[in-house]
Amino acid sequence: SRLSGKIVLVVMKGAPKRDVDSLFAIFGDFLKAASKAGAVAVIGGQGGSKAVGMNLTHTGILGFDADFAISVLSLTAEDQGQLERYVESGKRVRVRFNVQNTFSNGPVESANVVGEIRGRQNPEQVLVVGAHLDSWDLSEGATDNGTGSASVLASAEAIVRSGMRPRRTIRFVLFTGEEQGLDGSFAYLKQHQSEMTNHLGNLVLDNGQGPVREFQLGGRDDLVASFQLFAQSLSSIRNIAVTDKVESGTDTLPFSMAGLPGINMDQDSPEYKFTHHSSADALEAVNPDVLAQNATLMALTAYWIADRPERFASPWPVEKTVKMLRAQHQDEMLKAFGLWSKEFAEAEKKEEAPK
Repeated sequence: SRLSGKIVLVVMKGAPKRDVDSLFAIFGDFLKAASKAGAVAVIGGQGGSKAVGMNLTHTGILGFDADFAISVLSLTAEDQGQLERYVESGKRVRVRFNVQNTFSNGPVESANVVGEIRGRQNPEQVLVVGAHLDSWDLSEGATDNGTGSASVLASAEAIVRSGMRPRRTIRFVLFTGEEQGLDGSFAYLKQHQSEMTNHLGNLVLDNGQGPVREFQLGGRDDLVASFQLFAQSLSSIRNIAVTDKVESGTDTLPFSMAGLPGINMDQDSPEYKFTHHSSADALEAVNPDVLAQNATLMALTAYWIADRPERFASPWPVEKTVKMLRAQHQDEMLKAFGLWSKEFAEAEKKEEAPK
């Protein structure tokens, strides 16, 4: 093979795709083919595609369930660009890497961190408020997702200190293993599968250090009107839009797949691309005033959902959930990652059958 013993350089051209998750799925197949062809490493092209600059290196691809092994390396945008220019000029390029990563043998146990404020009237009904506790190990993980985790803890403290108890239970969860594939939130749903009919949904903050700009309701278009009225009541703090978008890149997704509103508190964080998954993700990147505002909004939103006279939401049946996921263009990504369950496939077949 022409790739035997070689390092493969991936060059990305054009505007970045909006559907980043599908790119990761395609890249997995590419890595498998490169490994099978005898390549020793792949330079992933991530620095160039993100156009991050400032000599920051973002992390590449990491996975443990694959039936192949190949090193995936990331360069800064500046080094990536220089290497691409050398190759395009027709020069013979030699690259030497000194990779010193080590892994412990066998699986490593981790755990979600859970606490709750028990409801005064319908304690069996539960709203999950969450963020993820894990981060990439290049720095402190302050914006991904220290800001979210701090907001979860602060919102819990604010509600407790208020002396008020909501009608329904608010369960605060710091999910583990988000960066490895939403492992903690998927594990939560598996562990509480028999209780899902009593869940109201989940509320997540995981988009950097910026102020909240949009409530994304995880495909639940039936909740948009009531949520817009609630958002209007927050206008003295901040004007926040409301959409039914499904956010697939954080711990809202497993709840949306269960037919529940996985509510993403989307943030206006233009600097996030410079910090997350990089050595710059340190406390200095966090604006304490914005952090306090986001925690306030999280507490108010959680209490509003849990204390409404009428129940906020119930899970949709599988057929309706599948229709929603397809309408939100999540089906191809879920299939590529092996997350499209047999139950989903059967519901999809029924939907496509001639009426």
